[in-house]
Order: sequence, then structure tokens, then C-alpha cells
Amino acid sequence: MTQFKYFKRAEFACKCGCGRNEVEDGLIAKLDTAREIAGVPFKINSGYRCEKNNAEEGGVKASPHMAGWAADISTTDSRTRWLVVNALIKAGFNRLGIGRTFVHGDIDPNKDPEVVWTYYS
Repeated sequence: MTQFKYFKRAEFACKCGCGRNEVEDGLIAKLDTAREIAGVPFKINSGYRCEKNNAEEGGVKASPHMAGWAADISTTDSRTRWLVVNALIKAGFNRLGIGRTFVHGDIDPNKDPEVVWTYYS
């Protein structure tokens, strides 16, 4: 099993308690690189999601979380948000969602690349 510098696979397990954790090693490797660049800890709010958990979280039907290609990272202030976003881009993430308390990063090869969206209403 692949070892990572900053993350353990368990951090990406589905939060509903089903025990599923089908996160892609490529995602964790890029997050490891981003964490190194950012120089701040990354707390993973959401990694892999089963269909039930995705619905409970309000995720879209074909969410990259369900394919193991996405993670939501906690951000508590604007400076941390900048460090995370900047690092994700430098590490090769090409799909970002910006929320008030988290940043979504994904590398889903089946989705449109080079997009940024917000979760603000």
C-alpha cells in the first residue's frame, strides 16, 4: 500500500460509517504535494462518499467524491483559504470549489477541467 507524508487513507473514509474508502491514490498524492507547498495542515472534511452519504451532504449525482477523485479541506480564515487554493493549483488540481469554511479540490478525469465555483448563495 502506498505511503504518504501527510495523510493516512483513513482520513478519506466515508463519514456515514459504512466503512467504504475508495479514494484514489493519485488524489492523495496530489494532496500530499499541495500540503507541502501550502505549509499548513490540511484537515479533510470529506473524502470518499458512498451514494447515501453524498445525498445527505447535498452532493451532485455524479459527484467526484463518489469516484474517489475529490476532497474537501477545512479553511478557517481567508489566509488559509488562499494558501490551500494556491497550493492545490500548483499541485495540479484543475477543479476547485470555494466555500465559506472549506475548499473542494478534485481531479476527476471525467469532468470538465479548469473550473472554479463557489458554494456561496
